[in-house]
Amino acid sequence: MKKTILAVAVTGLMAASAQAANVYDADGVSADVYGRMQFDISDSKDKTMSGVGSARLGINASSEIAPGIRGIAKGEWQIRAENSADDAKQLSARHVYAGFATDDYGQVVFGQTDTAFYQAVAATDIFNTYGYSAFANVEDGRQEGQIVYNGTFNNFYVGASAQFADDNFKYDLGNPDSGVPAHTTGEYLDKSYAATLGYTADFGLSVYGGYHAQEFKDGDKNNYALSASYSRDDLYLGAAYVWAELEKDGVTGESKVAGYDLVASYAIDKVLVYGGYAFQEAKGNISGDRADEFTLATAYSFNSNMKAWAEYKIDQIDGNENEWTVAVQYNF
Repeated sequence: MKKTILAVAVTGLMAASAQAANVYDADGVSADVYGRMQFDISDSKDKTMSGVGSARLGINASSEIAPGIRGIAKGEWQIRAENSADDAKQLSARHVYAGFATDDYGQVVFGQTDTAFYQAVAATDIFNTYGYSAFANVEDGRQEGQIVYNGTFNNFYVGASAQFADDNFKYDLGNPDSGVPAHTTGEYLDKSYAATLGYTADFGLSVYGGYHAQEFKDGDKNNYALSASYSRDDLYLGAAYVWAELEKDGVTGESKVAGYDLVASYAIDKVLVYGGYAFQEAKGNISGDRADEFTLATAYSFNSNMKAWAEYKIDQIDGNENEWTVAVQYNF
């Protein structure tokens, strides 16, 4: 699972460590290649089991520009098996960016990656397959055409991002680590900007708050998040509260979406037991409960490269069915 600072700590509980292969390292220039292969067995609506394979390939590059300053670049792509998606979605970009990193002042990158708002909800992003239901239509996942800054100063985190116009706005549905292609809306995004502040105490408590403003051609959307996590030895606890306010031109009233996410995990040698509860409701023009689910899971790390997991989602929304998946993944 994903990404920077707190998220790295969270996902360290979840995943077998990827062993990136260094393909070049000389004269201040380095390049690493990493990836994974995965196979999922899950239930389907017609009560039959399906098996789907996928792969991921990434490249990290870095070169020294001056003492304490490096040029950096990243490319990461999701590859789906032949029967798992139509031809147009067999290969999709996850992260594609270039930028600058410093020893003392953080880094700034240009391209496609997570917005600064992601860090405000990363505390509960611990699932391999499910999760993320409380964040639907609030945290939109990776975005293209961005400038993103991340910096850590002692125990404080600062993140900010700005996104340029996008005439075919996309957002993630469900867990962005599941490999499902981003959903195309056809809406025109004029611009957006996000900011997140965080603090991690020495005794294992972290708190984050974030804001993300989006200006569409036909209205505005403002997103907010507060989260906290606590780590001690093999125990991890996380909680997040999010809400969004949507106002469309020509539509009377304002729609609101709010949700909360609670997660916990505990490691016992090579076994990780984890789970959580997610709830989301909407008011105004899109009223009603949108998520009400428990997820129970366990994962086993064979070594630093290979792991397997099983996750079971108990969906309490009327008309929805429970879901389960069993998967094996090899990381390199």
